[in-house]
Amino acid sequence: MVPTRIEIIEKTGVSKARSLAGRGFGVERGGKVVLHPVEVAYLAALGNSVYLGNKKLGLEEVFRWCFSDRKNVLLFFVYRDLRDRGRKVRVSGDKIVGRDIYIPISERDELVFPELIKKKCILAVVDEEGDVTYYRFDRWDERGEQEGEPEPFTGVFAGDRVVTEITSVFERYFYGSMARNVVTLSLVEAVYLYEAGILRLDVSAKELLEEARRTEENFDIRYIFYRDLKKRRFVVKTGFKFGSDFRVYEKVESANDLPHSTSLIKVGEKMKASEMASHVRVASAVRKRMVFGFLKNGKPEYVFFERIKV
Repeated sequence: MVPTRIEIIEKTGVSKARSLAGRGFGVERGGKVVLHPVEVAYLAALGNSVYLGNKKLGLEEVFRWCFSDRKNVLLFFVYRDLRDRGRKVRVSGDKIVGRDIYIPISERDELVFPELIKKKCILAVVDEEGDVTYYRFDRWDERGEQEGEPEPFTGVFAGDRVVTEITSVFERYFYGSMARNVVTLSLVEAVYLYEAGILRLDVSAKELLEEARRTEENFDIRYIFYRDLKKRRFVVKTGFKFGSDFRVYEKVESANDLPHSTSLIKVGEKMKASEMASHVRVASAVRKRMVFGFLKNGKPEYVFFERIKV
């Protein structure tokens, strides 16, 4: 069924065609209002009668017609949600357009950050029950204020980490963790400090790097971002407890007086929308910004996401 003319009738039996355009529905053409199938389905769901010629269509028939084009499914749920919130919006291609531009996606869809960052829009994520959550995103290009590095010191290579008795490495510069006057460095920290000529070990750089790669499958990509964040003058710590790769502090003067870390960093070029939503929820719960790092032309770039109300 491909309708050539749809007419919306009020419950009173009076045609609504004249008032639809004024309320932001459809497009006026030649004295008539042309409606998108999503608009027809929305109006039908509100209890308006839909006619094809002289035949009155049931709501299920309207839905079958509208959803025969699968791209209309997500458009419908986002359009309905925004209209129910009082937003005057319209369907334009694969987008919902109003004061902002909304891109409907499923929670099962994959986000490819290098492609997504080119768009100026709000993501409208539709879950499997038809509920919609909105996310704003933008480039992240922040800088920290940390100054100075530890004096050269020695450590002991302990397989998947390095330990040292030089406590100032933790107390003043917040590398690693400390317990009973022993500082434990992660491999990403150890490789960074070794390459900087600060950490001295009884193994070669090659041995240290090989162990790091053996221990962590994605060590090389994580190290690229660790080094970049250090270049941006952040204090960089593991984000393991928050399900991320790193957490960053703008400046730490003493481990005994820690400020609040500002952002969580998750490294990866793409992920499912449901996974992004989980990361954003965790970051919001601990008052941090959720940032995703990806490589573009071999260089680190970042995008942050935040859940918003519309």
